Amino acid sequence: MSALETMPLRRVTQRSVARTRSIWLWQLSLAAVVVVLTLAILVLAPETLGEPATASGIAAILVLTVVALTVPWARVSSFTVALVPLMDIFAIGAIAFGGDLRYGFLWVFPLAWFANHYSLGWMLSGLSLVAGIVILDVFTHEPSSISTLRFLAVQLSLTFISITIYASARRTRAFTRLLRRQSGRLEATLERVRAQERRVNQVLNGLDSSIARVDREGRLVAANDAYMALYGLDARDPSRPPTSVEYDERGGTALRERKRPAARAARGELFSDEQLWLFDAEGRWHIVSASTRELVHGPSEPETTLLVIRDVTDAVEAEAARRTLATTVTHELANPLTAVIGYTDLLLDEDLPPRSRERLELIAAAGERMERLIADVLRAGGRAVDIEAAPRHVDARALLAATVESFAPVAAAGDVALVLRPGPATPILADAFRLRQVFDNIVSNAVKYTPRAGSVELTAAPDGDDAVIVISDTGIGIGEKDLPRVFDDYFRAETARDAALPGTGLGMGISRSIVRQHFGELEISSRPGAGTTVTVRLPLAPPSED
Repeated sequence: MSALETMPLRRVTQRSVARTRSIWLWQLSLAAVVVVLTLAILVLAPETLGEPATASGIAAILVLTVVALTVPWARVSSFTVALVPLMDIFAIGAIAFGGDLRYGFLWVFPLAWFANHYSLGWMLSGLSLVAGIVILDVFTHEPSSISTLRFLAVQLSLTFISITIYASARRTRAFTRLLRRQSGRLEATLERVRAQERRVNQVLNGLDSSIARVDREGRLVAANDAYMALYGLDARDPSRPPTSVEYDERGGTALRERKRPAARAARGELFSDEQLWLFDAEGRWHIVSASTRELVHGPSEPETTLLVIRDVTDAVEAEAARRTLATTVTHELANPLTAVIGYTDLLLDEDLPPRSRERLELIAAAGERMERLIADVLRAGGRAVDIEAAPRHVDARALLAATVESFAPVAAAGDVALVLRPGPATPILADAFRLRQVFDNIVSNAVKYTPRAGSVELTAAPDGDDAVIVISDTGIGIGEKDLPRVFDDYFRAETARDAALPGTGLGMGISRSIVRQHFGELEISSRPGAGTTVTVRLPLAPPSED
């Protein structure tokens, strides 16, 4: 049973207990006064107890008190409970009968009971009953002006006291109902907050990243399971020192306390993706990336900082492995490529037909470009290489024409029409070698993923302040869900994988990087089975002085 379901049951139980206690309190108060009064009568006027009415009234009060203490009031109706103060009025009337209303003040107890817990009708009934008893007493014993005045004084006093108590009780009950409603709403709100806090904790504990909140005193306010496990903290006492130690490098020097991420977060420092080494209690090294975020706090809440620790060991090691692989592969390609270029140069020294010489020159040029690319990769250790050559005026159409000339034999072999549409000169400032690498990558993909009888069209033209190069094909296309990821390293679209065509998934990412280094942008639009269009926008070159 949930807390919300048990709340009404708990309230009913509390009201039942409060009702029983209230009955006991009223009746015991009256009984205590009567007992003390009886003891006083025994000392001061013992002959009064010899009167049957007085003795029977005192006995009735005591019997009613015993009944009030033994009856299970939680299972009794309100009407039955009202019989107790009614009987008290009769019992007090018996005590006061014939005594000039000396004990009439005792009627305050049952009348106050009615005024506090019953409606106006019950209170008026109690006052009427008291008035009837008083009138009966006055006319039974010789009426006089003094007894009449005493009757009026007692009756008016009891009436005004009852009305005052009744009005106060109504206000108290109204405030009580209001407080109960507010309390119920507050409990429901607190339960919703607790449920939301539990859901947030479940979400945070389901994350792989280690997340913690640190206050300005350096105390760990909250932390998810990943953080507790990574730092080896005791869940029963998170204030104990962690078992994992942070280092500036693998096997290096342990960080001083003030330079650790948690201490910096406690000071409110903001930093992002700072890498460090972590040595855990099991003797394993972790490469972690630490970041902090400032958290909003209320007027009565302490200032805290969010600390996010990500274990990037696998990602860093995988990147290092990819770089090693790229370096190894490119190094092994260098030797056979050197042989190809060397023998091509020897053939060019011979007397050859013009067409053969032209083809060998294309092979030599392509080999030299590949040799330079391999040298760049070896120098960068498998990473993308920034542009180093000074940009110069080049014609984007001329670069496209050179690319078309290089891939024309491959396109013809695959029965793919490779066409450069006529257009005006498109001057740009660029590293011609790097930009040629971009066009080669795009055209290579277009030819490779276009089936027989398809076509690849290239256009280049100025458009305002930009040079716009468009390469479109009628190939297999790219799915909508794969399109945003075509620039990710080693990613290949599902259509490419299904076609079982070779590829590394690196070309488009490298191409976009080169274009952005030229202050341009590369965009792709595609649909499966409808082809792909690649648009390259580059700034137009200012007029040349030459």
